[in-house]
Amino acid sequence: MSATASPLFVQNLRHEGLEALGRLGLPRPSDEEWRYTSVATLEKRLPEFVPAVARSGARPAASEEARAAVASLGPIGVAGRRLHQLVFVNGRLDSGLSRFDGLPSGVRFEALSRLFGEPPGLLAKRLGLLGGHRSHPFVAMNAAHLLDGVFLHVPDGVVLAEPLLVVHVADGSAGPVASHPRVVLSLGENAQATVVEAYCGTGEAFVNPVTEIVLGAHAHLDHSTLQEESPEAFHVGTTEAHLGPGAQLFSHVLSVGGRIARNELTVRLHGDGAGATLDGLFLARGEQQVDNHTLVDHARPHCGSQQYYKGILDGSARGAFDGKVIVRPAGAFTDAHQKNRNLLLSDTARIDAKPQLEIYNNDVKCTHGSATGRLDADALFYLRSRALSEGQARSVLTLAFASEIVDRIPVEPLRAHLTERVLGWLAGSPEAS
Repeated sequence: MSATASPLFVQNLRHEGLEALGRLGLPRPSDEEWRYTSVATLEKRLPEFVPAVARSGARPAASEEARAAVASLGPIGVAGRRLHQLVFVNGRLDSGLSRFDGLPSGVRFEALSRLFGEPPGLLAKRLGLLGGHRSHPFVAMNAAHLLDGVFLHVPDGVVLAEPLLVVHVADGSAGPVASHPRVVLSLGENAQATVVEAYCGTGEAFVNPVTEIVLGAHAHLDHSTLQEESPEAFHVGTTEAHLGPGAQLFSHVLSVGGRIARNELTVRLHGDGAGATLDGLFLARGEQQVDNHTLVDHARPHCGSQQYYKGILDGSARGAFDGKVIVRPAGAFTDAHQKNRNLLLSDTARIDAKPQLEIYNNDVKCTHGSATGRLDADALFYLRSRALSEGQARSVLTLAFASEIVDRIPVEPLRAHLTERVLGWLAGSPEAS
């Protein structure tokens, strides 16, 4: 469906996004939220990154390189287990690589473009509901260029036993390409689901995804985001979540690719007793930059949140963890904890850490902390005394550092895949190999 044939609520969202982008402009280094992320290089190159559909005049077909990128996700186990999956190439659905039939009655797991032709319903009530496109420049850009994406709705009381997989492939094999996928995840009361978003690709690309999560009372969502795009890719990902009473969100943000990758996660606990557990792991080497920004807003009583992010950096890589917890005046009995640990494998790698607490209620339990260091010399000596080479000892300790986050992922094939990725990354590290 063309942009002009889209329903009115989609056209309105695009218009609002375009207006907001013109008003906001792109972030500057003087913006506090972007002090660690310079978009100057991306801004200069933005005109080069065009949607593949604009270049070809039709829905782009997946190249051999793109299909190889999808195949590289093999350890996730989708091909063998016939799980439900939606695969997008440069932001548009690839029906040949997707499987999404046979879900329980009432569950909708489909491409947004397939719903544009239906009468407005759940999608119209959920798409753009959280309003990030009015204040965030890259969310506004996503809204202005909205063409396709994912809609998941799980009705009240429905529990999905198998994980759902969403794969976004950035195929820059024919030249620099841009995609702005939108993912909308809506769970009703007491509903449960597990969703994995994987980003991979080849060549130069600008990927600007937005994920909106709305959880009803006592809903339970386990959400993983795996970013392993090409070394020439720019990735700016934004996730916004709204939790009802007693709802629980478990988030895993995993970054191992991209030239510049920024992951933003905003969770608003707007129901009594809601909770969020946010885990993150990022690896960077060479000239890579990976920034992670979290915001957990405790707006109601008896809510809890746990954040644990880890970074491993080598070469001249740069990383950042900028996390904030806000406790509103109504957020009595909040239990919030924030922890960041980083491992530097070279003298030229750098990490910026800024955990923050903003508290407007006295009856709370909140902690935060950050630590950055190198591999423990005593542990290295111990392993070398057990006949391991220095490279092997460093790899063992680095893998153990990463495994504390990897082991918390409930999807076993994803754990196995990420372990392989970490081992492959270590094999290419001059310091850890």
